[in-house]
Amino acid sequence: MKSWQDVGSVEDLERAGRLVARVGGREVGVVRDGRRVYAVRNRCPHHGAPLALGRIRVREAGRPGEYSTPGTRVLRCPWHGWEFDLATGACLDDSALRVAVYDAKVSDGRVLVAA
Repeated sequence: MKSWQDVGSVEDLERAGRLVARVGGREVGVVRDGRRVYAVRNRCPHHGAPLALGRIRVREAGRPGEYSTPGTRVLRCPWHGWEFDLATGACLDDSALRVAVYDAKVSDGRVLVAA
């Protein structure tokens, strides 16, 4: 059974655009894309940037000359632009990199992350 940790209010998430909290001893960033919330380890595996400061966007292309499936939503690292699938944590620029993802949900106006 999952243990859910309250990391803040939906109102705070909407106002700030992100929440950052310690969950299970790790710093986790929570972002919202439409009606869905995502929680990721708040550290880019490339150079340690705070991923929660990144932007969610539609991935348009991969490496030069490669194009990915249109419409894939990614979290783009604020420092160097590495892109991560919000659902899986996979880095779409380098398959050797991955960010930890956590289950997240909204309940009664609160944002909860699985510890």
